Amino acid sequence: MRIFNKTAALAAVTSLIILTGCSSDNDEPAEDSPEMMPLSVGIIPIGTMSAIPYGIEQGIFEEHGLDVTISTGGGGAAMLPALQSGDLDVVIGNAANLLQAVEQGIDMRVISGYSSSRPEGLDVNGVVVDADSDIETWADLEGKSVAVNAVRGQGDVTIMESVAEDGGDPDAVSFVELAFPDMQAQMELGNVDAIWVPEPFLDTAVNDDGHRLLGHPNQIIPGLPTVVSFTDGATIEENAELISRYQAAMSDLLEQFMADESGKIEATMDFIEAPEEVAKLSIERDVFDAEIPEDAIRSLNEIMLKYGFLTEDPITDEFFYHPAVQ
Repeated sequence: MRIFNKTAALAAVTSLIILTGCSSDNDEPAEDSPEMMPLSVGIIPIGTMSAIPYGIEQGIFEEHGLDVTISTGGGGAAMLPALQSGDLDVVIGNAANLLQAVEQGIDMRVISGYSSSRPEGLDVNGVVVDADSDIETWADLEGKSVAVNAVRGQGDVTIMESVAEDGGDPDAVSFVELAFPDMQAQMELGNVDAIWVPEPFLDTAVNDDGHRLLGHPNQIIPGLPTVVSFTDGATIEENAELISRYQAAMSDLLEQFMADESGKIEATMDFIEAPEEVAKLSIERDVFDAEIPEDAIRSLNEIMLKYGFLTEDPITDEFFYHPAVQ
């Protein structure tokens, strides 16, 4: 297992080390077993990320010659310094923040998909309003305030595009940054008019008689990724084999995770220390897939440019990393 140095870059990152099982002294490794390589992965402590500890527990990473250490942090953007310093090899985070980082000159590459929104029906997050609110459509958000967990990110840009598509003025919507657990209370106090929340906060809010669902703004882009895996250019140049193994492991892992109904719920219960009902809500509406969602990310890039969240197109030929075509 890799032991992290306590650098300033990791001040906001809480280490969570999960050890894979060890063979007994009498066990002989298979002849074709690859030599183990240490891999450090930065994730957000939410239910969706439970696929990573699941992969460790099930031995999927080990099958691909990876000895994985997990670190949890507040978000993909917060873990970028650790990635650049070499304390992390891979981060799983928000595509919008990644695009903004690349525009600022940070050499980052998308190396796999992870989870995405459903194109229709109930989705992984949504906008909730008071039951007696006069907000009936996206356009009605004109002149209103909406809580998001981070301004100038995936929440507000998809809401703005939803308002525009509905004939409203997206520039007339104001966004307030709040933590997800605080949003419902702030709406009930009248401090915001609407909230953008993921599960399980979404289910809690819409099942309260005092609230109702306005809609799912992620669905403005079909298959919009909620998070993707990425690394920096230096890691790829110095250790392409490590990233190649990670990509292969993720392909096997996410396919198995999607199919294992009971196993993925148990893994989520353990990871976020939540009861079964909450754990199930945290992952049941995500689509898990390791394929890089290039088209959806390009669409996200376009609307971020449209609303000034980006000033220049950050997507280059190297941004989506496919070893077979490098």
